[in-house]
Amino acid sequence: MKRIVGGLFLFLAIAGGLTTWWGWNLWVGPGPEVEGMVEPVLVDIPQGMTLTAAADTLVSRGLLKNSYIFLLGAKYTGLDRSLRAGLYRLERGVAARDLLTNITSGQTVQLKVTVAEGLAAEDVASVLAESLDFEAARFLAAADSLVRLQILAHQFMPDSGADASMDSLLRVASSGVPRVFHWCEGYLAPDTYLFAIGTEPEFAAAHLLTTQFERINSIISSEKSFNPAIKTAHELVTLASIVEAEARRSNERGQIAAVYSNRLKKNKRLEADPTVAYILKKRGKRMFYRDLEVDSPYNAYRRKGLPPGAIGNPGMASLLAAAHPDSSCRALFFVSDGSGGHIFSETAAEHEAAVKQYRRMKAKERQLNHP
Repeated sequence: MKRIVGGLFLFLAIAGGLTTWWGWNLWVGPGPEVEGMVEPVLVDIPQGMTLTAAADTLVSRGLLKNSYIFLLGAKYTGLDRSLRAGLYRLERGVAARDLLTNITSGQTVQLKVTVAEGLAAEDVASVLAESLDFEAARFLAAADSLVRLQILAHQFMPDSGADASMDSLLRVASSGVPRVFHWCEGYLAPDTYLFAIGTEPEFAAAHLLTTQFERINSIISSEKSFNPAIKTAHELVTLASIVEAEARRSNERGQIAAVYSNRLKKNKRLEADPTVAYILKKRGKRMFYRDLEVDSPYNAYRRKGLPPGAIGNPGMASLLAAAHPDSSCRALFFVSDGSGGHIFSETAAEHEAAVKQYRRMKAKERQLNHP
């Protein structure tokens, strides 16, 4: 009898050891390998998926040998409630332990999204919506709400009635023109971003806005002398957006900012074509003299001073140019030189001569192209 009991204990000990070895090997050993398949596997972990369902998915995709050992290991390591939603790129032949680390890390596949300088808010929303598969309207609604709070909290506009006055201006500006105006215009930082698949529009909006506010605050807090023609951070963003729309060469931003700053100091209308193009959604399109008659506080041909808000989203270079324009530039006018740059003039007579020169050049080009 003693021999039988002793044999049973020995058998159980060996079996337990083998089971432990088998389980440990499944936990830390290489995962299944499929002949001829070496590419990583993209696995989507949707919001709300349980770890059990995730383990079954890994088994079905040929990445995991045993879901029981996987779940037991998760319980033992305390990661059984740490599953993170997202799209993961998982290598084949990886141990169950490492698979668990991957899908609880939150290091999901990232999408690269580029927001170009000068895009209007609606265009920024369209770029992000197309790349990240969410509704552009939700992004704009979130961005507008967040910017309203930030502008008032940081006193980017001077008076306590800024909220009401801005809303009033936006309503008036929207009357009779195709453009819908947004609080977030100018505050969506142009840059190249990496977003996880499944990023919510509210998160994307907050990220772009935070980036732009950090840039603005870094410029404002700089010890360099600030442009005396502008009084608030909101005016800085507005002027920078016009500079962004005008600049074709990076080395001209400071001069363009100086021209508009000089006109502001002399209480002259800015007469900036991009403000009208923005109102009428004619960016990059041919403008006519009748377009300059549109009745809007954004029309810098009919109203003095800066528009009530930005006409696009300026990058860091234009923000810096607006804050620190070229102090040596006394020009009040500029016109295209026909080759991507501009001719800057201090007097109306010089400007008129430059305009005539530009028109002669364009007429000659038309003759050569259409003999």
